[in-house]
Amino acid sequence: MPRFFIHSRRGGKIARDLEGQDLPGLEAAQAAATATVRELFADDIKHSKGLPLEAMVIVDENGKELMTIRAKDILPESLK
Repeated sequence: MPRFFIHSRRGGKIARDLEGQDLPGLEAAQAAATATVRELFADDIKHSKGLPLEAMVIVDENGKELMTIRAKDILPESLK
C-alpha cells in the first residue's frame, strides 16, 4: 500500500506530516485530507487560532506533490 503525507499550509508556511499514512490510493488520501481540513477548521474556531488554514498538500513517499486541497473549497458556500 502506498504511503501518503498530508501537509498543511498556513500563512504560506508548510507544516509537514512526518509520519504519513498507508492508504489504498490517491482518492483515499484526498478523503483523509478533506476530513483533516474540517477538523482543523473546527479546532481553529474553538481556539481562535491566528493564521487560517490555506490548504492541505498531499505528497507521495518521494516528496512529489500529488494534490492540493484548498481549504476554502471545503467550506460550505454560505461561509465563503
